[in-house]
Amino acid sequence: MIQKNWKEDFKSLYKERGQQRYGIRLLALWKMQEGLTTKQVSIFMGKTEKTIRKWRRLYESGGVESLMSISSGRGLKVRIKERELLKEEIENLQKNKSGGRIKCSDIVRFVEEKFNINYSNSGMYKLLKRLGFVWITSRSRHPKSNPEQQLEFKKNSKRKSEKSSQKG
Repeated sequence: MIQKNWKEDFKSLYKERGQQRYGIRLLALWKMQEGLTTKQVSIFMGKTEKTIRKWRRLYESGGVESLMSISSGRGLKVRIKERELLKEEIENLQKNKSGGRIKCSDIVRFVEEKFNINYSNSGMYKLLKRLGFVWITSRSRHPKSNPEQQLEFKKNSKRKSEKSSQKG
């Protein structure tokens, strides 16, 4: 049930503070003060009923200050100072791999061991994108491949088109 004895005048607060970061919250409670239901306010505001109820509970438990406080999320797992180190470590991981390429799961495992931070594969892909890594790569090399032998083979073998033109 909506409290009818709210001490604030949300209409004047909204008009005073306008569409700042939290103006929409004031507008929602102003409309509830005027007698609209949570459902009506949610439709009017384009928000879910759950959000409107959350804003009402924030106000009822801690007043306007609580309603106005907007948390910044949970934050980044890897801090800025560690990012360059992590970037270098990932590059070293690839350089030290003898053939093939490193996978996201390899990096997830490495970060967990080295930095004691748990990431999902999707979270790691987002972090790698922020670090400037692009996962469009050249074809991987087999660990037992020999580039010199491959070049020699290319030089000394006749192409199919050359062989077929000689037959005709």
